[in-house]
Amino acid sequence: MNTMLLLPNTDEEIMDTHDEDIIITTREGKIIKVTQISGEHYGLTPSDLLGKSVFDLEAQGIFSPAITPEVVEKKKKIVTVQTTPSGRKVLITGIPLFNEEREVEFVISYSYELSELIVMKEYLQDLETEMSKVKEELAHLRNQHIQIDGSIMESQSSARAVKTALKMARIDAPIVIQGERGVGKSTLAKFIHSQSSRSEGPFIEVNCSTIPDAVFEIAFTGQGEGKPPGYFSLASEGTLVLNEIDQISLASQCMLLKYLQKNDSIRIIAISETSLEELVKSGSFREDFFYFLHLASIQLKPLRERPEDLEQAVSRTLMSLIAKYKEEKKLAVDLHLHLLQLEWTGNFRELQNVLERSFIECETDIITLQDLPIQYQPTEDEQIGIEIEGQTLPHILEFVEKKVLLNAQRRYKTTTEMAQVLGISQPSVVRKLKKYVNSPLGDDIE
Repeated sequence: MNTMLLLPNTDEEIMDTHDEDIIITTREGKIIKVTQISGEHYGLTPSDLLGKSVFDLEAQGIFSPAITPEVVEKKKKIVTVQTTPSGRKVLITGIPLFNEEREVEFVISYSYELSELIVMKEYLQDLETEMSKVKEELAHLRNQHIQIDGSIMESQSSARAVKTALKMARIDAPIVIQGERGVGKSTLAKFIHSQSSRSEGPFIEVNCSTIPDAVFEIAFTGQGEGKPPGYFSLASEGTLVLNEIDQISLASQCMLLKYLQKNDSIRIIAISETSLEELVKSGSFREDFFYFLHLASIQLKPLRERPEDLEQAVSRTLMSLIAKYKEEKKLAVDLHLHLLQLEWTGNFRELQNVLERSFIECETDIITLQDLPIQYQPTEDEQIGIEIEGQTLPHILEFVEKKVLLNAQRRYKTTTEMAQVLGISQPSVVRKLKKYVNSPLGDDIE
């Protein structure tokens, strides 16, 4: 290294910097350059240091110890701690600058008071801790339920479905979404489209079961020049949703497969209420079409098996009805509990319909069991019927838990089914049922 390029002259100089304590010395220990804050650690001004020998300053107890002699001797960077006349600790780093003979020509040293370094270290540690928290929160948010317009996906099974949907949205391959009517299949299909690379393209949903076999091919391919385009053209560069794919004939399946195999401008999402695998076994669904579509499958469970989603659906539907009809109403406690125990074979749509009918029927600000459509009202032995006034919270909770368990026991054949509906483990169901067999609450309920 040619030090003359770094130090064009050796005149004594106060360098123009206010935020770094830098000192340059010759190999003999003479201070030739300092910055405007040099000397502050030692109670001196920059001018007090210029021209001085580090050996003299060391002898006076100002530099304790001097770093230049050690750098010259060892010909490498040295880091050490000096003690200033006031007793403060200063961290000094000395760096050698070599001449063409590989001898140390100059030494550059810079210093920080240790208290400053400790503050910086603590700040960086705090920053690192904060960043870790932020990363954890982001990871947590990514793994939490994702709000999908028009649907509720907060249960564990729903979260798994959404996670799969997000993963598959990034892959341009066919997807099958299976589940009962009204569980949110179409909404999930829209979500996949919105998260995919085709989100700017068209989203076309076709109810396959409503298209007669005679015009099925024309509906998808179009009627030729000057005629309305078919669904394939409409969905080009976008997503084509084949709803009720399980309802179409074998001939229509064959036609779809033929065109889709040579058309890569469309992303296909097939929606089915029944298992396509079972349909293949029964001979009502083509095996080759099944393998074409079934690269990824998402199962949406019914609402009765998603207790967290059911609870949210009841609350959100009530809030939307309040906004729609501009009337403030609440659900009676026993009604709320009863709603959480019903089958809801029509899933979200059925729940919304029943709650809206009850909301309209109710003439007070409290919606009760009597406001439900008659077929949804509980029988006498299914009603919760607990007097809350004067009861402790543990007693109320235990009472309700037993009532819910007994209602579920009458409704379902096995403890496994009960566990799925109630959102708890099967061993927990067994344990709780044993707990209440000889419970003193029995007289209150039976």
